[in-house]
Amino acid sequence: MIKTMNVFSMYVYRLKNRIMKKIVFTSIIFIAGIILSSSYAQIGGNAVYNGNTSYQVSAAGIDLTLNSYNDQFSNQLEANIMINCKASSYVAIFSISQHGKTIEETESAMQNRLEVFKTLLTQKNIDPRQLFVDPVSLVPVYEVEVSEKKFTKTLNEIPAGFEMKKNVHITFTNHEQINQLIAIAAHAAIYDLVKVDYVIQDLDVVLNQLRQEALKILLIKKETLEKAGMHIRFSQFGEKYGSAYPIERYIQYYAFKNCAWPTINTTYKKGQPQQQVQYNYAEKDKTIYYEKVSDKQFDKVIDPVVGEPVVQVYLSLKARYQLYDPETEASEKVYMDKMKQLLQKKMELKLKEKEKDIELKSKKISSTK
Repeated sequence: MIKTMNVFSMYVYRLKNRIMKKIVFTSIIFIAGIILSSSYAQIGGNAVYNGNTSYQVSAAGIDLTLNSYNDQFSNQLEANIMINCKASSYVAIFSISQHGKTIEETESAMQNRLEVFKTLLTQKNIDPRQLFVDPVSLVPVYEVEVSEKKFTKTLNEIPAGFEMKKNVHITFTNHEQINQLIAIAAHAAIYDLVKVDYVIQDLDVVLNQLRQEALKILLIKKETLEKAGMHIRFSQFGEKYGSAYPIERYIQYYAFKNCAWPTINTTYKKGQPQQQVQYNYAEKDKTIYYEKVSDKQFDKVIDPVVGEPVVQVYLSLKARYQLYDPETEASEKVYMDKMKQLLQKKMELKLKEKEKDIELKSKKISSTK
């Protein structure tokens, strides 16, 4: 009877543990869903209407995985923060290409175009010190000469001149100036805007701000789990940070809708081949636009409203934690304190015994003398 009761008690105890684990696990999932999930209303434009698969790939989220910590962070909390930073300065790069029959002629024509460009920029109050001319290449150009004989025709490449390429780097601080720079470049017969670099100064200050915000969120998540009955303490931290620049976030799609497949009527006449009809598609207009990193995978986004292309700096702070029982730790602490007291008393007694032994030995030595 006693054995039966013990087995029944063990069964009830295990059943209770399973139920409690399920309740805690369900609570954690529910709480994590409240903490980590958020909804964002998005307006679908032509990219969604077009069903462009490249859009879905290009607009993929940021990888916030800590590769070096994957095997260690089994029990972890994380806080993902992003900030949208307006650039402190910009660098526009224009490419200039010039052809000529000789190197001197090519260089002279290139210099004339550059001088016109610099003069126009100076007239718009742009300091010449904001410009940097970067020589890129100087290569010979060939053309084909046809040599005909009685029974043969030969095509020979012969030198026809030179092609010189230079890039002009222009540093500016106001984003609106880019339209003015494009117009000025067009007046100087420069039509190739290679790219615009966005520069963020004091990136360490930005990252420190993200760390502080991430730590606040981790502490809030820790407090939430403790309210659910889980007592945890952090034992290890790891972070991963990065940035997404506008040049990496421009994607393209074709804005069009196909007409219905044309109905082609062919006539069949005895002894004549079937009529072939060719259908030519019109060239479709390609649209390119800026797609910022989505907010949905972050716990918090600082300055979430983006009215112009920005540099998006993100940080993921992960904390490994350990579960503990306060009551068990308190009792263990009491036990350890008592053990320390006992050991201290033993050491004091041993020390007194040694002192007495030393006194006796010294007395013996003095008596023999």
